[in-house]
Amino acid sequence: MEHDYPSSVAYHPDICLITELIKNKFYFATLLPGKREPKATSDIYFFSIDDELIYNNFYNDFGPLNLACLYKYCWKVNHIFNNPRHYQRHIIHYTTDDEEKKTNAAFLVASYAILYLKMSPKQAYRLLITGNNQRQFKNFQDASMGRSPYTIGLQDCLNALYTAATFGLFNFEDFDVSEYEKYQQLKHGDLNWVIPQKFIAFIGPTADPGTPYHAPEHYIDYFMKNRVKTVVRLNRESYDPSRFTNHGISHYELFLPDGSIPSRKILHKFLRLAETTDGPLAIHCKAGLGRTGTLIAAYLIKHYKMTAKEAIAWTRICRPGSVIGHQQSWLEDIQDELWMSGEQHKLRNFGNSRTLIHHHRGIYSIANKTEKKMQTASANCQFPERSQPRPSNHERRENKSGKKLDSSDISRNTSANPGPSKSGFVRIFGKLKALGGHVSPTKTDSNVLDSSPVPPVKRKQLVTTTGVKRRNGKNSKLTQGDFLNKIKVGRAN
Repeated sequence: MEHDYPSSVAYHPDICLITELIKNKFYFATLLPGKREPKATSDIYFFSIDDELIYNNFYNDFGPLNLACLYKYCWKVNHIFNNPRHYQRHIIHYTTDDEEKKTNAAFLVASYAILYLKMSPKQAYRLLITGNNQRQFKNFQDASMGRSPYTIGLQDCLNALYTAATFGLFNFEDFDVSEYEKYQQLKHGDLNWVIPQKFIAFIGPTADPGTPYHAPEHYIDYFMKNRVKTVVRLNRESYDPSRFTNHGISHYELFLPDGSIPSRKILHKFLRLAETTDGPLAIHCKAGLGRTGTLIAAYLIKHYKMTAKEAIAWTRICRPGSVIGHQQSWLEDIQDELWMSGEQHKLRNFGNSRTLIHHHRGIYSIANKTEKKMQTASANCQFPERSQPRPSNHERRENKSGKKLDSSDISRNTSANPGPSKSGFVRIFGKLKALGGHVSPTKTDSNVLDSSPVPPVKRKQLVTTTGVKRRNGKNSKLTQGDFLNKIKVGRAN
């Protein structure tokens, strides 16, 4: 494929591969082997993020870069475009020939093309691999110890991002990056939103004193501010559930051995709980990565019709390290069944199996936080509570038209007031400044969440733990979650 690039770009002595994203303006380039920085010219502005936006790996995993890195990249590119000094210059994002850095850089630039240049994932990916020479990218690796065959591709991540943006899971014009970065740190709770007003994934709390992990009480204030009404524990008992239920937060036990895949019974209970609970759920196992990410990914497959790899990709973009080892192949095995189950769910509840979901506000919404502060101030001033307004005609469910529904309809969450959803993608050209219910305790009932059976997957369940904790709390061999948590503690120190 021939390209008519400006000569100063096409014949730059340090560049071997180049892709044009905006004609005569914006390019993605790979430097020649051994080169680390290109020579500046008067009509080209070079920039790189290879040593600025970095993936913190657990083992051999290396990406994709998280949501904060993607936000910062998009802001950086828009800031460069809006700088008058660069109006007449060519802008080149360059990367080295290091496979992992090159792949993460490609993820960022292609994501920008999807979010701001209105390209499809297929268009963006094709541009990257068919520039003035073919470019190859390494598959993203999961956080297994040692070598692992479980990977996802760059295009899986781009597809996931496109789906997440289309359904309003995030919106960079209304995104509090400081909140994301603060609460993903271990000292602030190690938690991440994955689906707005639906799922928070977090590290397992503990009642043991003298550990770097937090007691349940550490999370109460954040959960109450964000109307989290339910906590789901997937690992063995490490605290008394009353430490949540005493604050009006329901608590459910859905135990899975560390490193394992869910049984059908656990999967159905989790999905039914998520579909019938009024308000967000906070999910944790020991590290909040493997078992937690796997069940959340199953929900994404069922309700957003993502492929298994796309659901894993979005979960990792929000919470790096999620879904580990054979948990990925399990999700791939049940993908089609979850799609069918999702269509049946929509048909039963909305009369149309092709009903689309759209969230009024995405995760880490600044507007959402401002609205909550105003509601709190109003309540403190003893203003009478306003009843929820009736939805307008265009906000109501259209059972037979396939029209988009607000996420509050899909999840039966009536705590939010759905408004008209924005169509298309928005542009950001200025830095956003970060600003910044009570539920009756529910006793866990092993029968309350049963749902209709689904034919079992013909795959032997494997458990890739290196040991288990005894119920009496005495030390045994460390599990997968223990090792991951040790790495988290090491980063924090």
